Amino acid sequence: MKWKNVKLIFVRELLDQLRDRRTLFTVGIMPLVLYPLMGMAMLQVAQFMREYPSKVWIVGIDELPEECPLVVDGKFNDSLVSRKNKKLLDLVSSPLEDSEFKEIFQSFRKKSGMKKAPKLFDQLIQNELNERGFDVAIFVNSTDELPDQDSYVSGMPELFVFQNAARDKSRIAAERVDKVLSRWRTTLVKQNLSELGIPFTAVTGIKVHREDVSDKAGKQAAIWSKILPFIVMVWCLTGAFYPAIDLCAGEKERGTFETLLSSPADRSEIAIGKLLTVMTFSMTTSILNLFSMGVTGLFVAGRMKGATTTGIAAFGAPPLESIGWLLLALIPISALFSAVALAAAAFARSSKEGQYYLVPLMMISMPLMMVPMLPGAKLDLGTSLIPVSGLMLMLRGLIEGQYTECVQFAGPVCAVTLVCGWFATRWVVKQFNSESVLFRASERFGVGSWVKHVMSIRNETPSIGNAVLCAVVILMAKFFMDMVVTAPDSFVSFAKTTTVILLATIAAPAVMMAVVLTKNPLKSLKFQRCSLGVASAAILAALFLNPLFMWFSALVMQLYPPTGDLEAMDLAIRKILGSSPGIWATILVIAAAPAVFEEVAYRGFILSGLEGLKKKWQAILLTSFFFGIAHGVIQQSIITFAVGMVIGLLAVQTRSIIPCILFHLTHNSLAILISQANQSVVQSSPLLNWVLSTSDGASYQYSIIPGIMMTAAGITILFWIGRYEVPSRTSFNWMQTQWANCQRWLQSFQVKSETAE
Repeated sequence: MKWKNVKLIFVRELLDQLRDRRTLFTVGIMPLVLYPLMGMAMLQVAQFMREYPSKVWIVGIDELPEECPLVVDGKFNDSLVSRKNKKLLDLVSSPLEDSEFKEIFQSFRKKSGMKKAPKLFDQLIQNELNERGFDVAIFVNSTDELPDQDSYVSGMPELFVFQNAARDKSRIAAERVDKVLSRWRTTLVKQNLSELGIPFTAVTGIKVHREDVSDKAGKQAAIWSKILPFIVMVWCLTGAFYPAIDLCAGEKERGTFETLLSSPADRSEIAIGKLLTVMTFSMTTSILNLFSMGVTGLFVAGRMKGATTTGIAAFGAPPLESIGWLLLALIPISALFSAVALAAAAFARSSKEGQYYLVPLMMISMPLMMVPMLPGAKLDLGTSLIPVSGLMLMLRGLIEGQYTECVQFAGPVCAVTLVCGWFATRWVVKQFNSESVLFRASERFGVGSWVKHVMSIRNETPSIGNAVLCAVVILMAKFFMDMVVTAPDSFVSFAKTTTVILLATIAAPAVMMAVVLTKNPLKSLKFQRCSLGVASAAILAALFLNPLFMWFSALVMQLYPPTGDLEAMDLAIRKILGSSPGIWATILVIAAAPAVFEEVAYRGFILSGLEGLKKKWQAILLTSFFFGIAHGVIQQSIITFAVGMVIGLLAVQTRSIIPCILFHLTHNSLAILISQANQSVVQSSPLLNWVLSTSDGASYQYSIIPGIMMTAAGITILFWIGRYEVPSRTSFNWMQTQWANCQRWLQSFQVKSETAE
C-alpha cells in the first residue's frame, strides 16, 4: 500500500465533502447552533416555571387538640411550616355551611363501618374541589361516635386528606400538606410523651443520620459520566453517516466512481483514503458537539444559578479532565463506526438505499450505548468484552475518577475495540475489491421490490436474501409467540407449548419457504444421506466435546451472572421437569424436538442460502449468529453460538442435516443426563465415577484429566470432519423420486383443470 496515494485520495475526498452543503450543515453548523438554541429555549421556558400557592380546604378544626394547635389564626402553625412553604400554603378554614359535608361524611362512615372514606364520598369531594378551586381537602373527624373507636387512641381525631392525583397542582399540594401534618404529628407525640414522663427515643428507637460525603465536583462528574460518552458515541456514529453515503452511494449516482477506480491507486488505497475522510468528519462532529455543549452548559449554569424551579443548574459545567479521555476514545470508536458505515454505504446502489442500510446500524448500536447508562451497569470482565458498551463504561469510570477499576479492564476493552475496528476495516477493503458490490447502481431499492425479488427468483437452493428473510421471520414469529403463550404449569403443558413454538416459529417457516422459494426443497433443507461413519463421528464429536462446552458455559455464567428473573425461570423449569413421567420424556421434549426443528431451519434452509457467500466460515458465522440471538437470553445466546459453529462445520462438510441432528441430540441429551445424575448412579459405575466429579454431592461436572482427554479426542474428530469429502451421490434417491412424481402429478392436474375450463 502506497500512503502517498492514500493521502491524495484523502485530500481529494475531504475537499469534495467540504463543498457539500449538506455535509457542512450536519457536521459543522448543526452542532454549533443546536445546543445554544436548546439553552436559550430552556432559559425562556424556565421563566414560566414558578411555584404556585396551594389552596387547602379544611373542615372540622374544632375537633383538633388544643394543646398542640395545627391551625393558628386561620393559617397553619408557623412552627410546622418550612420557610419555603409559608407563602405556598393558602389555608381556608371551614365555613358554617361546610358542616353539611361533615354530616354526610359521618353518615357514610357509620353506614359502611369502614376505616377509609367510601368511593361515593370521594366523588362528592372531587366535585367540590373542582367547583371551589381547592387543591386539597382535609376532613377532621372525631372517632367518638364510630363503632370501631376502640382501635383509636381515646380523644384523638382522625384526618382524611383528599387529593386528585390526576392534577399536578393537587398532587404537589398534598405533598406540602403531608410535610406539615408529619411535623404536627411528631410534635403532638413529643408533648404527650413528655406529660407521661416517657422519652421520645423510646418510640423512635435508634436515631439514624444519613450524610452525603461526596463533593459538588463528584456529583457533577457522576452526572456527566453518563451523558458525555453517550453524546460522543451518538454524534460519532451520526457524523459518519452522511459522508459515508455520499462518498460511495452518492458517487455511484453521480457517475464519478468509475473515474476514481480507473486511477493508478489500488482498491485498498481508495478504501483507506475514503475511510480516513469519514473518520475526520465523524471526529469533527463529536468534537464540535462537545465544544458547543460545554460552552452552552457554562452559560446556562451561570444564568440559572440559584434557580429553584428546576434541577438543571445542579448539573454545572462538564469537568475539563473528562474532555481528554473522550478525545482519546474518539480515535478507535470513530474508526469502527466509520468503517461499518462505509462498508454498508459501498454495498448500496443509491443514497436512499444507503440510508436503509445505516438505520439498522443505528438500531443495533443504540442498545450498546444505552446499557452503560443504567444505574446497575458496572465495568467488569464480562462487560469489558462487549463492543462499544465496554468502552463507554470505561469512559464513565475515568470521568468519575475510578482509575484503579479502569486499569484492571483497560486491556480487554482496548483489545475488543481494536479487533472490531480491524475486522470492520477489512470488511471495507473487501467491499471495494468486489466488482459485484461496487457496480450496483442500475437498480432502485425498496422493501417491497426486495421482497418481490426474493419471492420471484426460484433457484435450486435458497439465495442469500431467502436465508436472511427466513431468519428475520423466525425472530419475529418467536417474539410474538412469546407474548401470546402463557407460562406452563405442568410437564404436559410444557411439552405441548415447547413443541408448538418450535414447530410454528422455527420449522414451519423454513419448510414453507423451501417449498415456495426453491426448486429442490430437499436439497435446500440438506435432506441428504450420509454414511454410517459420518453419523458415528457426529455422535462421538458431541460426546467428546461436551466437557469443553460445559466449561465454556460455566465461564459464560461467571462473566455474565444470571439475573433473579432468569434464576426464577430456571427454577420453575426444573420444577416442571421434576414432574416428568421419565427421563425419556424429558429428552424427547428438550433434546429431540429442538434437534430436529432447529436444525431443519438453521443448518438446513438458512445455511444453504448463506453458502452463496462462497466462503464457508462466513456462512457458518452468520448462521450461528442467527441461531444464537433466537434464544433471547444473552448467556444462552453465547453458548448456542459456540455450539452452532461446530454444527455448522458438520453441515458444510457433510452437506447433510443428519449429522447435525445427531450432534444436537447427543449434546442436549448429555446436558439433561448430567444435570439429573445422582450420586448412587455415578458411584455404581467406575467409568462415570472417574469421568464425573462433584463438590456438593448434587451437581456433577467433568473431572479435569478425563475432560481434557475427551476434548482432545473431539477436536481430532472435528479435524477429520474438516477434511471429509462428500461422495458424489449423496441424496435420498427415493425421496427425490417421490418429490418428482408429486410435481408431475400437480402439473397434470393443472393441465386437466385448464382443459375442463
